[in-house]
Amino acid sequence: MLDILYEDDALIFINKPAGIVVQQRMYEPEEPFLHDLVARHTSPAYLMQRLDRGTSGVIFFSKRSDLNVRLTRQFERKRIRKRYLALCEGELAQRQTIDAPIARVGAIKFAVRDHGKRAVTHIVPLAATPHGSLLSIDLETGRTHQIRVHLSAIGHPLAGDWLYGQKNASRPMLHAAELEMTHPSTNQQFRVAAPAPEDFREEARRRGITSLNEDVVHAERDG
Repeated sequence: MLDILYEDDALIFINKPAGIVVQQRMYEPEEPFLHDLVARHTSPAYLMQRLDRGTSGVIFFSKRSDLNVRLTRQFERKRIRKRYLALCEGELAQRQTIDAPIARVGAIKFAVRDHGKRAVTHIVPLAATPHGSLLSIDLETGRTHQIRVHLSAIGHPLAGDWLYGQKNASRPMLHAAELEMTHPSTNQQFRVAAPAPEDFREEARRRGITSLNEDVVHAERDG
């Protein structure tokens, strides 16, 4: 069952659950994937962005091919803003920007490397305890695993990140909380948001973060 956040004749926004693959890969032919589920609901469905399998939250598809160029230009001109909630290991209390290039270092792994592609991550801490911190994150660039790599590089990997932090973990505690863009049909600015899922909230509570109010998150970040 799709959790549809918003839909009209041009776009459909989905609240993606953690654990589902966005697009089919050759080595996972039998596994259900989000693009197929959306295409069963509305066809055609053009995938406009991606989220890692373990990431939850807002993702959108275009329903009209004549609008895809406009949407692609918005991405290229950085007019689509994606904001994330993250739970990281340790106490991270200082607002900061990480500007560090990222390169592939293995079949599925990336790392900060001088020869990599430019990657910029803006971090606003919302709550910090010795057991973990809640972060609001804006991406200036969109490299593969960017948030995961950058947080690991500064010694605060995502909670639950089996690839860049804790081994044998469940899933990286990363949630695509909202997306802001110009609607390609109406040219109106609008925002679509998704509440953090229960596993994210439970992990926050386990680390001593007892309040997870998305309205506060937006106010803190925009301020």
